[in-house]
Amino acid sequence: MFEGKVALIGKDLLVEFFKIFGFDVFPVKDPEEAFKVYLDLSEKEYSLIIVLESVAGKILEDLKGKTPLILPDTFSQQKLGEEVLKNLAEKALGIDIISKGEGYYGRKNS
Repeated sequence: MFEGKVALIGKDLLVEFFKIFGFDVFPVKDPEEAFKVYLDLSEKEYSLIIVLESVAGKILEDLKGKTPLILPDTFSQQKLGEEVLKNLAEKALGIDIISKGEGYYGRKNS
């Protein structure tokens, strides 16, 4: 079983739902406020910090400390979480395994 505290930062309309899972929720109105909250939380004892994609822009621009988990939400279509995962995989493996048009799922059937 997972032990440790989990924090979730996101638009105030969306984060309240996550309280039922035992997350510490931090509702914010915009990416600037999310960045301030993230900096404060990264200094604390959280095993995982989750940021909803619609407010993650500033955090990813100025990433310091812990890398948050970026989750898509109804207010964003930017695929920031996918981009972070792609960059981490590329650093770890030395190749881009998530690019479109490559690998099994990118093949066109003849």
